[in-house]
Amino acid sequence: MTSWIQNHILLELTRHPTRRYSQLKPRDVEGNLFLYHLNGLIKADLVEKADNVYRLSIKGVQLAGTLSLETGKTRQQPKILTAVSCMNEQGEHLFVRWHRQPNTDLISFPHGMVHFGETIADMAALELAEKAGLAAELTYRGDVYVRGWRDNVIDRHMLVHVFEARDFRPDDQSKLRPDVCESFWAKLDTIQVGQFVPGFYEIAQLALVPDMPRLTELSVTIE
Repeated sequence: MTSWIQNHILLELTRHPTRRYSQLKPRDVEGNLFLYHLNGLIKADLVEKADNVYRLSIKGVQLAGTLSLETGKTRQQPKILTAVSCMNEQGEHLFVRWHRQPNTDLISFPHGMVHFGETIADMAALELAEKAGLAAELTYRGDVYVRGWRDNVIDRHMLVHVFEARDFRPDDQSKLRPDVCESFWAKLDTIQVGQFVPGFYEIAQLALVPDMPRLTELSVTIE
């Protein structure tokens, strides 16, 4: 949590590549107090000093991309996920039932958030291993952009990269997290829409289409 002084410094360095101390410090802020907050940003590796000027570090530049120039606060960003569609010879999908919030007791494809710096294909393979203990040949199918509404307010917002798994086989079972979720096989029509993580019933339907669109936008209402 940054103070308004630190927000001021970050915004100044977002708008200007470099600034001197006198250019960063607000006139009505006492010098020792300002230096305390400036040093806090330096210790947090968000700001660096060179040749008597200050600039954003690499970590600071990454943070700046999430800041609102109007408010100086971090903007909530849509989540980027990978999800894996996997079907067996009996026409059953591989699903997971979640044991943690925000999806406790709800059902979805194996999925998870993309880790910074990782490829979506690597993340899809990781999610399949961690959620179901499987390895497979993965093929990218398309993206689904989901906005979930509850009481006229956006409850969740995510971009889901969907992969299809073929030639699946058991993987290292030590990667499984039974405290997080459990996997099971079932036909789509045996599960009610309300049992799904919002958006994933529709994603499962799309995954059944041989020529799934490369990008689909969904707006779902959450009861």
